[in-house]
Amino acid sequence: MKLLLSHVADLDGVTPVILSNLVGLDFEYELFDLNELNEFISNKLDTNYFDNYDEIIITDLSVSKNVADKIVDSIYKDKFRLFDHHESAMYLNDYEFAHVCESINGYKECGTTLYYNYLIKNYDSDILKKESVVTFVELVRECDTWQFTDLKNEALDLNSLHAFFGNDTFIDNYTDFLKNNNSFYYTKMENTILKSLNLKKQEYIESMKDKVIIKKVNNYNIGFVFAELYRSELGHYICEQYMDKIDFVCIINLNYHISFRGIKDIEINKFAEIYGGGGHPKACAMPLPGGLKEVIIDYLFDDNDNR
Repeated sequence: MKLLLSHVADLDGVTPVILSNLVGLDFEYELFDLNELNEFISNKLDTNYFDNYDEIIITDLSVSKNVADKIVDSIYKDKFRLFDHHESAMYLNDYEFAHVCESINGYKECGTTLYYNYLIKNYDSDILKKESVVTFVELVRECDTWQFTDLKNEALDLNSLHAFFGNDTFIDNYTDFLKNNNSFYYTKMENTILKSLNLKKQEYIESMKDKVIIKKVNNYNIGFVFAELYRSELGHYICEQYMDKIDFVCIINLNYHISFRGIKDIEINKFAEIYGGGGHPKACAMPLPGGLKEVIIDYLFDDNDNR
């Protein structure tokens, strides 16, 4: 039995679950937000929880140096495999269990592509070589890295379908589709859904243009917006609309985490690291502070507030 630990928030996090299904692995999986994985692993290392698994695979997420040290000092060190592509996680390449690679010869990797290559190398599975699976993996990569080819529209559509169906249904649907189809395509039903979704997406993104709050933080002019959907497309749109006013955009999702997007020559991942986050120079994130929602509720409904 294997344990797959991956990112809850996007395509690159859920696709390793689909690939594991296709290969027929005997596995369980857990999906985590940025601030949850370190605590989960650290706590479980203090128990015999990992006795139940012969391999613990981490994709599209990193662990802190303290947790990495705890892993290599544990009896489970040979069970761990980590595949990540964020620049801020490069320090993990000092550990034998980790493989972190952002790009090779200009080709940007993602957690999915790194895990896919691992499966190709270690499992004799023809299904991974099917055109439908190869295309699916490429669509995920393009959407996650924002390095588009002529498949851009299909990649963005796949992202929209993931947001529409949610993790569980998306995983089930595409596990079944990729098993049973040699070529990748969108069904008639999916195309009907996408027509409506793309219209709503454009309306949603444009509606956020007038909801941007510009604040100066650490000498950066940052455009703040509260939003839950289309973080990459929304971030890119706001950066273009406010090109002469902001250095980058901060998208606050109170149900997940805080995302940063930029198009200028600024390493915004360095800014995110100040607040416990990290990622790519132009696309990164940070966890929400613990108890933030309670603080907001208390602020809004404090009986002693004389505002």
